[in-house]
Amino acid sequence: MPEIILAHDYLLQLGGAERVVAEWAAGFGSRPVVTLAYRPDSTFDGFRQLDVQASIPHALAHRVEWMLPMLPSIAARTRVSGGDIALVSSSGWAHRFQFEMPHVVYAHSPARWLYAAEDYRLQLGPLRRAGLWMSAPLLRHGDRDAMRRASGVVSNSIVTRDRMRSAYGLDSVVVNPPVEPVAREAHPPNRQLPDDFVVVVSRDRGYKNLSLAVAAAKLAQVPIVIVGHGSAALDDPENGVHGLGRVTDAELCWVYRRAAVIIGAGREDFGLTIVEASLEGTPAATIASGGYLETVRPGVNGYHAASATPEALATAILQAQALDPEACREWGRRFSRDAHLARLGKVLEEVVQRA
Repeated sequence: MPEIILAHDYLLQLGGAERVVAEWAAGFGSRPVVTLAYRPDSTFDGFRQLDVQASIPHALAHRVEWMLPMLPSIAARTRVSGGDIALVSSSGWAHRFQFEMPHVVYAHSPARWLYAAEDYRLQLGPLRRAGLWMSAPLLRHGDRDAMRRASGVVSNSIVTRDRMRSAYGLDSVVVNPPVEPVAREAHPPNRQLPDDFVVVVSRDRGYKNLSLAVAAAKLAQVPIVIVGHGSAALDDPENGVHGLGRVTDAELCWVYRRAAVIIGAGREDFGLTIVEASLEGTPAATIASGGYLETVRPGVNGYHAASATPEALATAILQAQALDPEACREWGRRFSRDAHLARLGKVLEEVVQRA
């Protein structure tokens, strides 16, 4: 295996893309990780053991979204050197870095703020929305040039592959993300939860569509637990909504195991949490679009709602509760770390051989 240098947009949250990079570091034995910004207290603890090289000073890392007009130039000046090849985890920035070796881009999605701007703008104020609208054409031009410089492009799902083709005119190989159990041991959160509940694991962002998940749970007459940054603000136990905010991996494992169903209501490119729940024997109820079409096999580990409405999603919740936990686990194992690393490693070796 060639020596691999990792690159990622920024390490600021406990998201699916960050978990993928952590799995790469463990699986490929890579220590250097080049990124725009890093906050050790806001992302996975495993990164503390790596050589994380951040372009933006730590004191400004929490203001990254306010720095949007400057990020293209900061990204373009971020150098990646050493090693035989760079493996680049990108949702919009890392593929713009300055690479001194061949590099393969693993695309989680084309940049939402450029190619799905309506989704992204839902979380912005009027001033930043206007700024994004005015700068988008120039940003898209630079973004496309940067992506076309890659030695290889990999998409995390069929949905992302199609979006990459539309945004960049590029074909890409599909390698689904690695999914392993989030923890070996499960520990209950530090608060009382109902004996019976459904769960949604998501940051509180517009395109995650938490309101649809909450409405569906109410129609299904089952309490809902929401896990993720910002979800504590939605806490309303008297009305059956339990917003836990961020939790530890052990606590997330406990929630996965105890939940009757995990709900997927957002516009997802893959839907990693659905597979994480499957590995714990928990079935899914999701809308029938995006990455959920790959991560849910109807009648095996979940059901798709007939439409993206609370009524249809509530029906899927009730259907999913009857599914076999072991069938869910078996389905989830199809997305294992070993399978992911084998496929991705082959792509990297082919690029090195061509260089």
